[in-house]
Parts: sequence; structure tokens; C-alpha cells
Amino acid sequence: MKCVVVPLQKDHLPYLASQMSAEDRAECAAMGFGPYRALRLGFDRSVASWCGLKLPENRPLGAFGVMPVDGLLGEMGAPWFLSTPELRRYPVMFLKECAESLRKVHDIFPVLVEMVDARHKRGIKWVKWLGFELTGPVKWGPLGMDFYRAERRRD
Repeated sequence: MKCVVVPLQKDHLPYLASQMSAEDRAECAAMGFGPYRALRLGFDRSVASWCGLKLPENRPLGAFGVMPVDGLLGEMGAPWFLSTPELRRYPVMFLKECAESLRKVHDIFPVLVEMVDARHKRGIKWVKWLGFELTGPVKWGPLGMDFYRAERRRD
């Protein structure tokens, strides 16, 4: 079995939402979204988004992308990442693909900024591995939960 990364498609969203990890569901809820709505916003607003697929089944395992901050193609982009628990079987391949994709996105956005739920240990490890610097936590989102601000600047 193998995992590949392809452009995210609208038909990947229902399965990803139904199988989303508990940590990602909790983070989405803290931001005021259900799993499908969070994925749909990422899909609709991202300048680029990708999906990890398990082969040969073509089963979606996780998705990530980058949205312009405030809906403008300016200097800042907001990366996002949501996954199923099954993606944990392919961490190295998927992390390498995330890193390469973010390097390309830095051509569009010199600054990447994301808010990460302070309870989401895997999410915190992900942004640190990708070279983001964390500050906080601060109260953020409609529920006023603790979130870290993660920022990465183009070299």
C-alpha cells in the first residue's frame, strides 16, 4: 500500500469530514465549524490545496492548503491541515509533501500565519516540524479557546 498527494477535489470532502480525527474535529469546533464546513472553506478559499490518497483504493487520508488572509492575495497566507487517523500510517511521506508544497506557496505568500488549538498536540508538532515559530497561547475563536499563533517567513 502506498500514499500519494494529489490536488484536493470536492468529492474528497465528504469522506474526509466523516472520518476526520478527533483532534481535528475539536479544533474545527473551537473555530466554530463542523468538519465538512471547515474542509469546504479550505477547498473554496485556498489558492492551492492537496489531498493524500491511499492507493490502490484512492481513499482520502488528509487534506491541506493555503488560503489568503482576509481573502486578499497579499503578503500573508493561512495554511490549514485536516486529516483522518489513518494518515498516521504515512507520516514521513505526507510531511515531506507538506514541506515541499509550502515552499512553493511562499512564492505567493512571503508570510504564512496559522492559529493552532493548544490542545492539538499533533497540530503543534506539524507546524513546528514545518519551521513555524509559535507564540501564545491566546484566547481565540468564537469559544475563546487557547490557540497558538504559528508564523513562518520566506527565507
